[in-house]
Amino acid sequence: MKRKNSNNTWLFTICIALIAVVFGFVSFIPVNIEFIKPFIVYFDPTKLLSNLPLWIFTNCIIALYSHSEKTSMLNTTLFNIVCFVSYSLFSMILTHTIPKDMFLTWILFILIWTIFSYLVWSANRQDTKGWILSTILLAILFSTCFTYTDNTISSTTILNFLLYVFLVVVLYKGTKETLIIVILSIILALILSKIKIHFLQRESQMRLFFI
Repeated sequence: MKRKNSNNTWLFTICIALIAVVFGFVSFIPVNIEFIKPFIVYFDPTKLLSNLPLWIFTNCIIALYSHSEKTSMLNTTLFNIVCFVSYSLFSMILTHTIPKDMFLTWILFILIWTIFSYLVWSANRQDTKGWILSTILLAILFSTCFTYTDNTISSTTILNFLLYVFLVVVLYKGTKETLIIVILSIILALILSKIKIHFLQRESQMRLFFI
């Protein structure tokens, strides 16, 4: 991947801020408009903020295409803050409500990505560190884009499936290498899914025990 040079850093940052404003506005697009209805099956704008894979993918792309580790942290933080602020402003203007219930979740998400984006930037390296980080990134996205039930893997939505494919393309390191990374990421995601299911089952059993 070709990194952004220093001359384009400000332009890239401005584009990020504009995209964040658009993301904040899209959530308020009326879905009952005739020419929008056919696309709701693939992408429902009202559920934009609850689509975790989209946010993971977008933050990954911003971090990967940033000029350096530090700018990747600044760019992802800027994107998430501007997006939430613009969403809150549009919410106040259009619906006269303030999304207070989302505030804590959004702050936590911003803090996580401020730290995590520093590592994401290095995922495009062609060494062992790049391999490991790429595998972890794809595993995280896979676990949010796909469900695993009854020994069957299925995509949650067509959009989320495309997001995973696009990130694989962005992190491409050669056919053989990329194939290995994808396989390892799927295995890691399934292991994490099994651990999560086991943990939830144990938690449920503990609750029943104390009841």
